[in-house]
Amino acid sequence: MDTIGARHLAARLSAGVRVGTTIVLDSDDAESGLVAGDRGVVDEITPEGVVVEWDRGFRLSIDPQAMPYHALEAA
Repeated sequence: MDTIGARHLAARLSAGVRVGTTIVLDSDDAESGLVAGDRGVVDEITPEGVVVEWDRGFRLSIDPQAMPYHALEAA
């Protein structure tokens, strides 16, 4: 595996979720304006963070180590 592939694999493992998973924030983030309880769908996972399509109508990347979240259980 090359270094880029290794970085992407590490990012996916660190994220703890898969693309298409709905996540819910566990705490507020003043910098981005996101608040605990905000929901979104994971669109992409990169070495820079988890890219989420938020239900509030925007797309934003978050750092899974700095912004806690959990996966919403499927119904």
